[in-house]
Amino acid sequence: MGKTQEKAIKDFISEAEEILESLSEDVEQAYEQFEKTSKIRPDLVNKIFREMHSLKGLASMLSLEKITTVSHDMESLLDRVRMGKTKFTKEIFSILDETKKILRNLVVDVGKGQEKTDPLPLLNRIASALGSEPAKQKQTKKTLKLTEETLKSLTEYEEHRLKENLEEGNKIYGIKVGFDFSDFDTRLRALTEVLNNNGEVISTLPLVEPSLPEGIHFRLLFGTQLDFEAVEALVASANGMVENLLETKEVLEEDKKETSAKVEKREQIEEEIGEPLKDDEIKSLSEESEDIKGISNSVKVDIAKLDEVMGLVGELGIIKTSFKKIAENISGRSDLEDIHRDMSRHLRSMEKKLEDLQRSIIDIRMVPIGQIFSKLNRTARRIARGFGKEISIEMFGGETELDKRIMDELVTPLVHIIRNAIDHGIETSSERLKIGKPVEGLLSISAFHRGNAIVIEVTDDGRGLDYEKIKEAAIKKGIIAEGISLSPEDCLELIFQPGFSSSDKVTEVSGRGVGLDVVKTTVEKLKGSVSIWTEKGKGTTFQIVLPITLAIIQSLIVKCANQHFAIPISSIIESFKIKESDIEYVDQKEVYNLRGITLPILRLEKRFDLKGEEEQKENDTLFVVVAKRGDRAAGIVVDDLMGEQETVIHPIGKRLGGLPGIAGATEVGENQVILVIDTGSLLAPIEAVRV
Repeated sequence: MGKTQEKAIKDFISEAEEILESLSEDVEQAYEQFEKTSKIRPDLVNKIFREMHSLKGLASMLSLEKITTVSHDMESLLDRVRMGKTKFTKEIFSILDETKKILRNLVVDVGKGQEKTDPLPLLNRIASALGSEPAKQKQTKKTLKLTEETLKSLTEYEEHRLKENLEEGNKIYGIKVGFDFSDFDTRLRALTEVLNNNGEVISTLPLVEPSLPEGIHFRLLFGTQLDFEAVEALVASANGMVENLLETKEVLEEDKKETSAKVEKREQIEEEIGEPLKDDEIKSLSEESEDIKGISNSVKVDIAKLDEVMGLVGELGIIKTSFKKIAENISGRSDLEDIHRDMSRHLRSMEKKLEDLQRSIIDIRMVPIGQIFSKLNRTARRIARGFGKEISIEMFGGETELDKRIMDELVTPLVHIIRNAIDHGIETSSERLKIGKPVEGLLSISAFHRGNAIVIEVTDDGRGLDYEKIKEAAIKKGIIAEGISLSPEDCLELIFQPGFSSSDKVTEVSGRGVGLDVVKTTVEKLKGSVSIWTEKGKGTTFQIVLPITLAIIQSLIVKCANQHFAIPISSIIESFKIKESDIEYVDQKEVYNLRGITLPILRLEKRFDLKGEEEQKENDTLFVVVAKRGDRAAGIVVDDLMGEQETVIHPIGKRLGGLPGIAGATEVGENQVILVIDTGSLLAPIEAVRV
């Protein structure tokens, strides 16, 4: 087994353990609900179903046939239960209990490289349960005020849950809520949890109405026993609007027995399973017999703790540099020759250990980008539904790893790009049919490594970007003046301007000034770049290039006006020496002829208004560092290049943190703190050339 396969198995075992732990908790909760009410909340059934589905997906990726088969068959049984085609019974609980044990043993087998567990008896039990008679559906007498469009949007499962709520005498409410794009997923999830604790959220649909304020909006169908005022109180924090969707408020009266709730519950369960229960029978169903501890050797670590450790490693590196200088200072002294030799030997050993430690910590911070692929998939489909478009989604390179902190920051720009691709790129089904394209638009998201960088591409097969339309929209928004001449590349740059939108209409996810400027700003903050390729009628690709990690970066130390600065190597194309007389002027701006390319020049001392003591420069020698901003570049003029060094970037507080051109600070020697250059914001005012 190769290292890649070994790592994949370890990752699987770790994730499978989490799923099985969650499954055990949820099944336990289901037992408790069944014992108290002879029913199980639909959202809990769904959660158990999703856990089984997730485990099946993980196992199938590694071709683990036994785990895939067991989880698939159990998923099918749970699907029948959640659709109301099979009732939850004592037998199904027993099957679930055995399934947990078998799956755990199968995961242990995978970790040990053995095949001891036989799932065949369990599979036979599941097959037998799948062949049981479907539960009879009751008929409802109630009428709902729902539009035909809303009814068509409901899935088969949501229709089933709606009928069940009506049969149970629940009131059905329509709840309209709107959120800001930045945190809508968190706030919607919190509201859904509150509602589910007081009833059932039957459906959540995107809401498209031109009159709605800025943000993203949803309409929730909610079934509950609560009255109108109580539901209003539940959604008050979300500023939601509540509407009673029942035309009649009748509640079917049920005969109530005068026995205690405990006796009634027991009789209901006995009637359900067709046989009397022993005193401790239900309780025994909910007990876990297996000890899941020890399946995986993995532990979760807060990324902030890793940041702290990395900072300590950086400080050790500074101490190492100080010792190196001491060793250099005593070099050549005969009376200290033995000390110098010993110190040099220990320094070499310390240097190697520090490199190993840095590499290990960086490796710990790395996570597969596939962790956010499923979220992007769901988001894309939700956005597509909002626009009434049909799309097919492909994802490649989910195993590609990058720094956890970078991945978290990357979610927002990717969502914006996906939204842009679906809104402006992919045509409607009717439009695609007319031009001979498949009915479903194709959205592809891929990730791969390129050297010390990670590349993420989002591609659609839509209409492509229209340069003239972009230019017209920019003029209309006041971003550029009329009559200005722009190249195709310059037109594409306009879509990253704040407030830019070429949308002809305002919807819940476009046309309100929330645009791709967020993408460029965030990516450049992460020391990355974003580029676009487009072809009319064929589609568009957004490419994001990012460093694999920001924990420790290689920097070029430069000197300017007797001060030192660090420029991340990842943002440097090249550096070279010139004379003052080599600098030319075009339109009163300094430039340098770099192999036929007119390279704009930025003097660091002027940009930061540095006033150091005048230095005697040999033959008016200057150094130019060609730095990039996205796919464009300019030359930064400095006095000297001091060499490369590994650096850890530290924040510098709110007062200085917002200054253009400054990314943070780093230590390069004993008590020597220097500023780290952010080439993205430093070069922003410069008309950089494309490279």
